[in-house]
Amino acid sequence: MMTVSLRLIASAFAACTCLHLSNALGQAFPIPGKPIRIVVPFPPGGTSDIQARHVASKLGPPLGASVIVENKPGASTIIGAMAVVKAEPDGHTLLYTLTLTVASNPYLFRKLPYDPIRDFTPITYACNGPTVLAVSTSLPVNNVGELIEHARKNPGKLNFGSWSPGGTGQLNGELLKEFAGIDIVHVPYKGSAELVQALASGQVQMAFDGLFTAQTLQKAGKVRIVAIADDKRASAAPEVPTMAEAGAPGAYISGGFHFFGPANLPRAIVARLNAELVGVLRMQEIEDMYTSMGMEVVASTPEEQVAILRTQSERQGSIIRKLGITLD
Repeated sequence: MMTVSLRLIASAFAACTCLHLSNALGQAFPIPGKPIRIVVPFPPGGTSDIQARHVASKLGPPLGASVIVENKPGASTIIGAMAVVKAEPDGHTLLYTLTLTVASNPYLFRKLPYDPIRDFTPITYACNGPTVLAVSTSLPVNNVGELIEHARKNPGKLNFGSWSPGGTGQLNGELLKEFAGIDIVHVPYKGSAELVQALASGQVQMAFDGLFTAQTLQKAGKVRIVAIADDKRASAAPEVPTMAEAGAPGAYISGGFHFFGPANLPRAIVARLNAELVGVLRMQEIEDMYTSMGMEVVASTPEEQVAILRTQSERQGSIIRKLGITLD
């Protein structure tokens, strides 16, 4: 497993960012006629894809460029991440990804094809994104306590799904498993859309997923949402208790969504991208979209994003090490 010095993450990211941003200050941006790509390392139809497309629709006009979303799923976001790592540092290729790409993957893979610090330029932390625990209506349970009791009586018979190996969906399931002393089997999928299908069809009986997709299944009568993996309730679902309120304090982890560029992105381009992205993220229509998904817009500066990544890395890295999770 790759070793990451958590103490150095913020300073290293900041130092690399200053170096990257100091080059090519006079470079034109955007380049006339060249579209801006937002790479989403998940399939179409999931939470990250929906968010990216909403943002892209508002980002084009202030930048004076066309903005498109490209889905490059697979390998715990590595395929999409590498598409950005290899891109020209001209501001026309961005990565919209979960925390796991830079905060979890270094602990999950012994050999990672990118360096989470050197190969990306932070642009903004878009939002906090806690997951919710959704349980199939085929199970005779209505809350977390009853779920734990049912799992104890049926060891090894329940599956929990996640949208990607090593993501907060899996980590939350593993934490619940450890906290309650239950035997439940993890089944990873390639994105939230696939996970929704698995829950709806009964391939898995429970999952930590985004509020928006879980609510879709709940309205269809396929699942019950029994808890949110955060320290506060979501304004879009105030009736859903936190894990602590549901009787499982500390058995959760939350992350969020980030915008990155490739390494060596000039300072002027980062400043422009940050300003325009923050402006879009704070539009009422966009904030409402995130809120409806149970998420909280942050719209940080790059420096604030680095500090947030340090905290997320420390939390997720410690859990991955403690649980001994590896993906290679």
